[in-house]
Amino acid sequence: MLANPTPTKRPLPGTEAEATFLVGAYPGSRELSGGQATLTQFQQQASRYPILHLGTHGCFIAGGCPELGMQANTLLFANGVQYPIAEAARLGLTNTELLVLAACQTARITDDSDVGLSGLAYVWERAGARAVVASLWSAPDTESSQINKAFYANLKAGMDKAEAMRQAKLTVMHSRAEGLHPFLWAPFIVIGDAAPLAK
Repeated sequence: MLANPTPTKRPLPGTEAEATFLVGAYPGSRELSGGQATLTQFQQQASRYPILHLGTHGCFIAGGCPELGMQANTLLFANGVQYPIAEAARLGLTNTELLVLAACQTARITDDSDVGLSGLAYVWERAGARAVVASLWSAPDTESSQINKAFYANLKAGMDKAEAMRQAKLTVMHSRAEGLHPFLWAPFIVIGDAAPLAK
């Protein structure tokens, strides 16, 4: 579980809460947060775990994301390292049953690629991941954390990935009596194999 790599122009404390929850819910998991959330650590550890959770920033806007100090089509790791998504196949995710990209617009492909969501699925499929959870827009940190924790709890209860996400969104959507705007609960999607996690 990789969370809130530092330094960053926009901290993601909710991702650290997610990682703490996941380590407790899934014995044997490992958390890499803050300065430990390096690309090197991720590459060394990734093949050991069937579930990989990347609580970090992604930039998929043509021209980059100046508010984050990021180049286009990259994921952020600690120490300011920006990993080009085009090189995802080199990450060695052959044992990855589920990859969760939990933060900003990780399901958005830059306008000049003309490949859309199928392109994202293909990139991570080539890397080895059988299913990917990603966000369609810059998801608010607090609600994203709530959705991801509910999603993992639902998976642990035996739901398939698609139903686990649907129920997680419903939980957050109904967490306030007046309900929540879809912007806060709707960004996450499941791409790929939606079957329940292997026992």
